[in-house]
Amino acid sequence: MDSVDSTNTEAKKLLIQGEEEGIIVTAGRQTAGRGRKDRTWLSPVGGLYFSLIIYPRLEVESAPLLGLLGACAVARCLSELGVEDVSLKWPNDVLVKQRKIAGILSETVFLGSDTLGTVVGIGVNQNCSVSEMPNGLQWPTTSIIDEVGKATSIESLLCSIVNRIDELLQSVEEKMSFSSVLDEWRELSSTIGSKVRVHEDGKTIDGIAKNIDSNGALVVQTEDGFVSVLQGDVSHLRVED
Repeated sequence: MDSVDSTNTEAKKLLIQGEEEGIIVTAGRQTAGRGRKDRTWLSPVGGLYFSLIIYPRLEVESAPLLGLLGACAVARCLSELGVEDVSLKWPNDVLVKQRKIAGILSETVFLGSDTLGTVVGIGVNQNCSVSEMPNGLQWPTTSIIDEVGKATSIESLLCSIVNRIDELLQSVEEKMSFSSVLDEWRELSSTIGSKVRVHEDGKTIDGIAKNIDSNGALVVQTEDGFVSVLQGDVSHLRVED
C-alpha cells in the first residue's frame, strides 16, 4: 500500500478474515504507526514498514518470542548493509550506538478463545534522515542513510529480513525450541549487563539486567533479589545513575 494507518492493524484484519501465514502487508508510509502500549511510531516516506502473519511455533505461550526473533532478523540484516554497532534493547528495539533505528511490535490475535496467529510488525528508519524528521522525538534516533551515507533498496531489505525470519523459524521447527533464537538475541543485546530502570504495574525498580529466560522475560538483579519482567518499560541507565 502507498499509505495505511498501521500495517499491523491491516494484517490483523486480514488474519481475522481468514488469510493464512505468509501474508505480508507493506506500506510507503503509516499515518498511525504504533509501538508498544499504543505509542506512536513516526513513519515518514523513506522508511520500511511491514507486518507479516506468522503462526505460533510450539505452544501458544511462545508467541511473544516471535518479536525477539524479528529483532534478531533485523539486526543481522542491518549489519550486512554496513551499519555498525547494532544491538538489541529489550524487548523490541534495535539500536545503533544506543540510538533507535528500528522497532518490532508483535501482537497475537484471538477470536474468542482460539488463537488465530501472530502479527509481527517491523519498522525501520531507512532512507529517511533524522535531520528531516520533526523535532522533539521521544528517543535518540538514527537511520540507515545516516549511518552508511547513501540510500539503500527498501525492497531488498524487506526480502533480506523476511528470508532471515524464515531461517530462524526453520531452526525453531527443527530443534522444537527457541533456544537458538534466544542465544542470538543475547549475543546482540545491549540490555544484558546494563544497569536498568524498570517501570511495571505502577512500580519502579533499578537493577542489573542479567539475562532473558525461556519465555523472553528480562531477568533483573535488584537489591532485593532477582525479578522477571514480562511487560514493563526498561530504560538503560548510566553507571553513575
